[in-house]
Amino acid sequence: MKPSTALKSNHDQYMLQKLLTGHQGPVSCITAHPLGTHIATGGEKGTNIWNLETSALVAPPTRAGEPSDVEDGLAYGTEDGYLCIWKKDHKEDKFMEIYCDCLTGGKDGQEIAAMAYDTSSNQLAVVHQAESVHRFVIDGSMYPRTIKSVSIPKHWPQGVAFGQVGMRGPSFGPSEGRMELCHYILNDNGKVLSTKTTGTVIGHAVLNVKEDAILLDDVSQGVALYKLSGAERVKTFEVPSTQCRMRDIAFHDGCGSIISGSDHGNVYVFDCRTGSINDVIRTGVKDCIRKSHFCLGDPRVA
Repeated sequence: MKPSTALKSNHDQYMLQKLLTGHQGPVSCITAHPLGTHIATGGEKGTNIWNLETSALVAPPTRAGEPSDVEDGLAYGTEDGYLCIWKKDHKEDKFMEIYCDCLTGGKDGQEIAAMAYDTSSNQLAVVHQAESVHRFVIDGSMYPRTIKSVSIPKHWPQGVAFGQVGMRGPSFGPSEGRMELCHYILNDNGKVLSTKTTGTVIGHAVLNVKEDAILLDDVSQGVALYKLSGAERVKTFEVPSTQCRMRDIAFHDGCGSIISGSDHGNVYVFDCRTGSINDVIRTGVKDCIRKSHFCLGDPRVA
């Protein structure tokens, strides 16, 4: 079932602008260019990129590493542990595959679970579904050069971000039948500086190092906001639900708002300060919202 192009949110703060077609099967992940020019999705059938100005699918990449002074690119991971990097041609709306290789993951999880990119140092952090954490520097040709790869026993990453002292990331692991959150801080040499456990049952996690905040999908209660430095729960945002399912969550509007998917096709926008629901985006589809994304400084939500 396709949503109606006339869809609006409850308070008319959001309106369906574009309906991008061409992705086959469930959307496993979605991301957007920081300037809102392109959107990329991933799934069982591969990776797709759209030009948002034209709503057209961009042609699949060539394998030749043609010379170019472009700095725009796309990095993504696969369930088999492959890291792939595509580079955009600055003259044409097309991409070239620069790198595609299988990284070493943990024995209980090869799938790449999360990535983070630091623009100031051109560094890329990659974490697998189990144990393995990799840190690369991306050179001028967009080829990844390994800085450090470490393995953390009994570590199941959910997210990763760069901080002043290195990489930070939440992970979850079994504890008396529960999936509890542990927060790890690693220095430049890959050494674990500290760990903290919250005891929260989680389905998804995102970090904002600048705002000292970590956002968790607490499947039993809603969306939980924690302080990254102290692991204290600041607030809980209750999301209407009919069953316990993982929800995709995100910070929005400079961390002034929080966005959460649901198991019934609605996207909820919360006021981060008051905890109240600012708006509800109704997609017209009574199904689980798998993934959502927004661009910094851009009011649009994908």
